[in-house]
Amino acid sequence: MIGLLVALLSAVTYTLGLSVEQRALHGSESISIHRPLHLARVLLGNPRWVFGCVFAALGSIGLIVALGLAPVSVVQPAFAAGVACSLLVVTIVMGERITRGEYAALAIMPVALGLLSLSTGDGAETGTTANTPLLVVVSVLTVLACVAAMATAGGRGKYVSAAAMGAAAGLAQGSAGVQGKGLGGLLADHGVWGAVLPALMSPYPYLYALGWAVGIVLFQTSLQRSRASITAPVANVVGNVFTVVAGTVLFGESLPEDPAAAALRIGGFALTLVVVVLVRGNVAQAEADTSAERAAHSGGVVADRPRDT
Repeated sequence: MIGLLVALLSAVTYTLGLSVEQRALHGSESISIHRPLHLARVLLGNPRWVFGCVFAALGSIGLIVALGLAPVSVVQPAFAAGVACSLLVVTIVMGERITRGEYAALAIMPVALGLLSLSTGDGAETGTTANTPLLVVVSVLTVLACVAAMATAGGRGKYVSAAAMGAAAGLAQGSAGVQGKGLGGLLADHGVWGAVLPALMSPYPYLYALGWAVGIVLFQTSLQRSRASITAPVANVVGNVFTVVAGTVLFGESLPEDPAAAALRIGGFALTLVVVVLVRGNVAQAEADTSAERAAHSGGVVADRPRDT
Protein backbone atom coordinates (compact mmCIF):
# COMPACT_ATOMS: atom_id res chain seq x y z
CA MET A 1 0.00 0.00 0.00
CA ILE A 2 2.86 2.41 0.74
CA GLY A 3 4.36 1.75 -2.68
CA LEU A 4 0.97 2.31 -4.32
CA LEU A 5 0.44 5.59 -2.48
CA VAL A 6 3.95 6.79 -3.37
CA ALA A 7 3.26 5.96 -7.04
CA LEU A 8 0.02 7.96 -7.04
CA LEU A 9 1.62 10.93 -5.27
CA SER A 10 4.50 10.79 -7.75
CA ALA A 11 2.02 10.80 -10.64
CA VAL A 12 0.36 13.98 -9.34
CA THR A 13 3.75 15.67 -8.87
CA TYR A 14 4.85 14.60 -12.36
CA THR A 15 1.64 15.91 -13.91
CA LEU A 16 1.96 19.31 -12.25
CA GLY A 17 5.46 19.62 -13.67
CA LEU A 18 4.24 18.49 -17.09
CA SER A 19 1.49 21.13 -17.11
CA VAL A 20 3.95 23.91 -16.21
CA GLU A 21 6.32 22.72 -18.95
CA GLN A 22 3.50 22.77 -21.50
CA ARG A 23 2.52 26.36 -20.69
CA ALA A 24 6.15 27.43 -20.86
CA LEU A 25 6.78 25.71 -24.20
CA HIS A 26 3.67 27.13 -25.88
CA GLY A 27 5.00 30.65 -25.20
CA SER A 28 8.61 30.01 -26.25
CA GLU A 29 10.56 29.81 -29.51
CA SER A 30 10.04 26.81 -31.77
CA ILE A 31 12.38 23.93 -30.95
CA SER A 32 13.54 21.03 -33.08
CA ILE A 33 15.38 17.78 -32.40
CA HIS A 34 17.64 18.65 -35.35
CA ARG A 35 19.02 21.69 -33.47
CA PRO A 36 19.98 20.24 -30.08
CA LEU A 37 22.08 23.21 -28.90
CA HIS A 38 19.32 25.68 -29.72
CA LEU A 39 16.81 23.35 -28.05
CA ALA A 40 18.91 23.22 -24.87
CA ARG A 41 19.30 27.01 -24.86
CA VAL A 42 15.57 27.60 -25.23
CA LEU A 43 14.61 25.08 -22.54
CA LEU A 44 17.28 25.90 -19.96
CA GLY A 45 16.84 29.62 -20.55
CA ASN A 46 13.14 29.44 -19.63
CA PRO A 47 12.76 29.60 -15.82
CA ARG A 48 9.16 28.38 -15.95
CA TRP A 49 10.17 25.30 -17.93
CA VAL A 50 13.05 24.58 -15.52
CA PHE A 51 10.61 24.84 -12.59
CA GLY A 52 8.23 22.39 -14.25
CA CYS A 53 11.11 20.07 -15.12
CA VAL A 54 12.14 19.95 -11.46
CA PHE A 55 8.62 18.86 -10.45
CA ALA A 56 8.53 16.23 -13.22
CA ALA A 57 11.93 14.95 -12.10
CA LEU A 58 10.71 14.68 -8.51
CA GLY A 59 7.79 12.62 -9.78
CA SER A 60 10.19 10.33 -11.66
CA ILE A 61 12.35 9.90 -8.55
CA GLY A 62 9.23 9.04 -6.58
CA LEU A 63 8.43 6.38 -9.17
CA ILE A 64 11.86 4.78 -8.63
CA VAL A 65 11.25 4.74 -4.87
CA ALA A 66 7.82 3.18 -5.41
CA LEU A 67 9.36 0.46 -7.59
CA GLY A 68 11.45 -0.54 -4.58
CA LEU A 69 8.35 -0.80 -2.39
CA ALA A 70 5.94 -2.69 -4.66
CA PRO A 71 6.02 -4.89 -7.82
CA VAL A 72 6.33 -3.20 -11.21
CA SER A 73 2.95 -4.69 -12.17
CA VAL A 74 1.36 -2.55 -9.43
CA VAL A 75 3.49 0.60 -9.55
CA GLN A 76 3.70 1.23 -13.30
CA PRO A 77 -0.06 1.02 -14.03
CA ALA A 78 -0.86 3.07 -10.90
CA PHE A 79 1.58 5.78 -11.98
CA ALA A 80 0.25 5.83 -15.55
CA ALA A 81 -3.39 5.90 -14.45
CA GLY A 82 -2.58 8.69 -12.00
CA VAL A 83 -0.94 10.76 -14.74
CA ALA A 84 -3.88 10.20 -17.10
CA CYS A 85 -6.50 11.20 -14.54
CA SER A 86 -4.47 14.20 -13.35
CA LEU A 87 -3.97 15.40 -16.93
CA LEU A 88 -7.69 15.23 -17.57
CA VAL A 89 -8.41 17.31 -14.47
CA VAL A 90 -5.72 19.90 -15.32
CA THR A 91 -6.91 20.15 -18.92
CA ILE A 92 -10.51 20.76 -17.86
CA VAL A 93 -9.48 23.32 -15.24
CA MET A 94 -7.42 25.24 -17.83
CA GLY A 95 -10.42 25.32 -20.16
CA GLU A 96 -8.75 23.51 -23.07
CA ARG A 97 -10.95 21.71 -25.58
CA ILE A 98 -11.17 17.94 -25.17
CA THR A 99 -12.74 15.79 -27.88
CA ARG A 100 -14.75 12.66 -27.29
CA GLY A 101 -11.91 10.57 -28.67
CA GLU A 102 -9.50 12.06 -26.14
CA TYR A 103 -11.96 11.43 -23.31
CA ALA A 104 -12.30 7.83 -24.49
CA ALA A 105 -8.51 7.40 -24.79
CA LEU A 106 -7.89 8.76 -21.30
CA ALA A 107 -10.62 6.52 -19.93
CA ILE A 108 -9.36 3.40 -21.71
CA MET A 109 -5.68 3.85 -20.83
CA PRO A 110 -6.03 3.01 -17.10
CA VAL A 111 -8.16 -0.01 -18.05
CA ALA A 112 -5.53 -1.22 -20.52
CA LEU A 113 -2.73 -0.88 -18.03
CA GLY A 114 -4.91 -2.42 -15.34
CA LEU A 115 -5.39 -5.52 -17.48
CA LEU A 116 -1.63 -5.73 -17.98
CA SER A 117 -1.21 -5.40 -14.24
CA LEU A 118 -3.63 -8.25 -13.56
CA SER A 119 -1.91 -10.42 -16.14
CA THR A 120 1.41 -10.11 -14.32
CA GLY A 121 0.11 -10.01 -10.76
CA ASP A 122 -0.56 -13.72 -10.29
CA GLY A 123 1.48 -13.95 -7.09
CA ALA A 124 4.88 -14.61 -8.74
CA GLU A 125 7.87 -13.12 -6.98
CA THR A 126 9.09 -9.85 -8.44
CA GLY A 127 12.61 -10.01 -9.85
CA THR A 128 15.19 -7.55 -8.53
CA THR A 129 18.28 -8.76 -10.44
CA ALA A 130 18.50 -8.37 -14.21
CA ASN A 131 20.29 -10.22 -16.97
CA THR A 132 22.81 -7.36 -17.24
CA PRO A 133 24.32 -8.00 -20.72
CA LEU A 134 20.88 -8.42 -22.26
CA LEU A 135 19.60 -5.33 -20.42
CA VAL A 136 22.44 -3.20 -21.79
CA VAL A 137 21.90 -4.43 -25.36
CA VAL A 138 18.11 -3.96 -25.28
CA SER A 139 18.31 -0.52 -23.67
CA VAL A 140 20.99 0.89 -25.98
CA LEU A 141 19.38 -0.51 -29.15
CA THR A 142 15.97 0.84 -28.14
CA VAL A 143 17.26 4.37 -27.58
CA LEU A 144 19.35 4.32 -30.76
CA ALA A 145 16.33 3.09 -32.74
CA CYS A 146 14.24 6.00 -31.45
CA VAL A 147 16.89 8.54 -32.42
CA ALA A 148 17.50 6.94 -35.83
CA ALA A 149 13.79 6.76 -36.67
CA MET A 150 13.17 10.43 -35.83
CA ALA A 151 16.35 11.58 -37.59
CA THR A 152 15.55 9.57 -40.72
CA ALA A 153 11.95 10.79 -40.91
CA GLY A 154 12.91 14.41 -40.30
CA GLY A 155 15.93 14.25 -42.60
CA ARG A 156 13.74 13.24 -45.52
CA GLY A 157 11.62 16.34 -45.04
CA LYS A 158 8.62 14.37 -43.78
CA TYR A 159 6.68 16.02 -40.98
CA VAL A 160 6.82 13.95 -37.78
CA SER A 161 3.56 14.26 -35.86
CA ALA A 162 3.38 14.90 -32.13
CA ALA A 163 1.87 11.44 -31.60
CA ALA A 164 4.71 9.67 -33.45
CA MET A 165 7.29 11.71 -31.57
CA GLY A 166 5.46 10.99 -28.31
CA ALA A 167 5.58 7.26 -29.05
CA ALA A 168 9.34 7.44 -29.67
CA ALA A 169 9.74 9.42 -26.44
CA GLY A 170 7.71 6.74 -24.67
CA LEU A 171 10.09 4.01 -25.84
CA ALA A 172 13.11 5.99 -24.62
CA GLN A 173 11.38 6.68 -21.31
CA GLY A 174 10.39 3.01 -21.11
CA SER A 175 14.05 2.13 -21.43
CA ALA A 176 14.76 4.47 -18.52
CA GLY A 177 11.88 2.83 -16.65
CA VAL A 178 13.60 -0.55 -16.87
CA GLN A 179 16.65 1.02 -15.24
CA GLY A 180 14.34 2.49 -12.61
CA LYS A 181 13.14 -1.02 -11.83
CA GLY A 182 16.76 -2.09 -11.39
CA LEU A 183 17.48 0.85 -9.08
CA GLY A 184 14.30 0.12 -7.15
CA GLY A 185 15.44 -3.48 -6.72
CA LEU A 186 18.77 -2.28 -5.29
CA LEU A 187 16.90 -0.02 -2.88
CA ALA A 188 14.73 -2.93 -1.77
CA ASP A 189 17.71 -5.27 -1.32
CA HIS A 190 20.23 -2.89 0.27
CA GLY A 191 18.35 0.12 1.63
CA VAL A 192 18.95 3.77 0.67
CA TRP A 193 22.58 4.18 1.75
CA GLY A 194 23.59 0.59 1.11
CA ALA A 195 22.36 0.84 -2.49
CA VAL A 196 24.59 3.80 -3.42
CA LEU A 197 27.77 1.86 -4.24
CA PRO A 198 26.03 -1.07 -6.00
CA ALA A 199 24.05 1.46 -8.05
CA LEU A 200 27.17 3.34 -9.15
CA MET A 201 28.82 0.04 -10.11
CA SER A 202 25.78 -1.07 -12.13
CA PRO A 203 24.73 0.17 -15.61
CA TYR A 204 21.35 1.38 -14.27
CA PRO A 205 22.05 5.08 -13.54
CA TYR A 206 24.00 5.62 -16.77
CA LEU A 207 21.45 3.93 -19.01
CA TYR A 208 18.72 5.77 -17.11
CA ALA A 209 20.41 9.08 -17.93
CA LEU A 210 20.70 8.09 -21.61
CA GLY A 211 17.03 7.08 -21.93
CA TRP A 212 15.88 10.10 -19.92
CA ALA A 213 17.91 12.56 -22.02
CA VAL A 214 16.64 11.23 -25.36
CA GLY A 215 13.11 10.88 -24.03
CA ILE A 216 12.93 14.42 -22.68
CA VAL A 217 14.18 15.95 -25.96
CA LEU A 218 11.60 14.05 -28.02
CA PHE A 219 8.81 14.59 -25.51
CA GLN A 220 9.40 18.32 -25.06
CA THR A 221 9.40 18.79 -28.84
CA SER A 222 6.11 16.89 -29.15
CA LEU A 223 4.69 18.80 -26.19
CA GLN A 224 5.33 22.15 -27.88
CA ARG A 225 3.52 21.00 -31.02
CA SER A 226 0.44 19.70 -29.25
CA ARG A 227 -1.22 19.30 -25.85
CA ALA A 228 -0.15 17.16 -22.92
CA SER A 229 -3.50 15.34 -23.13
CA ILE A 230 -2.46 14.21 -26.65
CA THR A 231 1.22 13.39 -26.28
CA ALA A 232 1.37 12.15 -22.69
CA PRO A 233 -1.12 9.25 -23.11
CA VAL A 234 0.77 7.95 -26.17
CA ALA A 235 4.17 8.24 -24.44
CA ASN A 236 2.71 6.81 -21.24
CA VAL A 237 1.14 3.75 -22.85
CA VAL A 238 4.13 2.92 -25.05
CA GLY A 239 6.60 3.49 -22.23
CA ASN A 240 4.69 1.50 -19.65
CA VAL A 241 4.01 -1.43 -21.98
CA PHE A 242 7.72 -1.53 -22.82
CA THR A 243 8.69 -1.39 -19.14
CA VAL A 244 6.30 -4.17 -18.13
CA VAL A 245 7.25 -6.47 -21.01
CA ALA A 246 11.00 -5.78 -20.97
CA GLY A 247 11.08 -5.82 -17.17
CA THR A 248 9.39 -9.21 -17.11
CA VAL A 249 11.98 -10.70 -19.48
CA LEU A 250 15.13 -8.93 -18.28
CA PHE A 251 14.46 -9.50 -14.58
CA GLY A 252 13.36 -13.11 -15.02
CA GLU A 253 9.78 -12.64 -13.89
CA SER A 254 7.39 -15.41 -14.87
CA LEU A 255 5.10 -14.98 -17.86
CA PRO A 256 1.40 -15.84 -17.39
CA GLU A 257 0.72 -19.56 -17.85
CA ASP A 258 -2.94 -19.38 -16.82
CA PRO A 259 -5.26 -18.92 -19.87
CA ALA A 260 -7.19 -16.18 -18.06
CA ALA A 261 -3.99 -14.27 -17.33
CA ALA A 262 -2.89 -14.67 -20.96
CA ALA A 263 -6.25 -13.30 -22.11
CA LEU A 264 -5.79 -10.30 -19.83
CA ARG A 265 -2.35 -9.69 -21.35
CA ILE A 266 -3.73 -9.81 -24.92
CA GLY A 267 -6.67 -7.61 -23.97
CA GLY A 268 -4.35 -5.06 -22.37
CA PHE A 269 -2.18 -4.81 -25.47
CA ALA A 270 -5.25 -4.53 -27.72
CA LEU A 271 -6.61 -1.65 -25.67
CA THR A 272 -3.27 0.18 -25.77
CA LEU A 273 -3.48 0.10 -29.56
CA VAL A 274 -7.00 1.52 -29.35
CA VAL A 275 -5.69 4.36 -27.19
CA VAL A 276 -3.01 5.25 -29.74
CA VAL A 277 -5.53 5.18 -32.61
CA LEU A 278 -8.01 7.40 -30.75
CA VAL A 279 -5.36 9.94 -29.81
CA ARG A 280 -3.75 9.86 -33.28
CA GLY A 281 -7.08 10.79 -34.82
CA ASN A 282 -7.11 14.10 -32.95
CA VAL A 283 -3.46 15.07 -33.43
CA ALA A 284 -3.92 17.12 -36.62
CA GLN A 285 -6.54 19.41 -35.09
CA ALA A 286 -4.66 19.68 -31.81
CA GLU A 287 -1.44 20.67 -33.57
CA ALA A 288 -3.28 23.22 -35.72
CA ASP A 289 -4.94 24.73 -32.63
CA THR A 290 -1.62 24.87 -30.78
CA SER A 291 0.16 26.49 -33.74
CA ALA A 292 -2.57 29.12 -34.01
CA GLU A 293 -2.35 29.80 -30.27
CA ARG A 294 1.43 30.18 -30.38
CA ALA A 295 1.26 32.38 -33.49
CA ALA A 296 -1.27 34.65 -31.80
CA HIS A 297 0.91 34.79 -28.69
CA SER A 298 4.05 35.72 -30.67
CA GLY A 299 2.25 37.96 -33.15
CA GLY A 300 3.55 35.98 -36.12
CA VAL A 301 3.48 32.66 -37.90
CA VAL A 302 4.92 29.64 -36.13
CA ALA A 303 7.43 27.81 -38.31
CA ASP A 304 6.62 24.27 -37.19
CA ARG A 305 2.98 24.08 -38.25
CA PRO A 306 1.95 20.66 -39.58
CA ARG A 307 2.49 20.16 -43.30
CA ASP A 308 1.70 16.47 -43.54
CA THR A 309 -0.68 14.84 -41.07
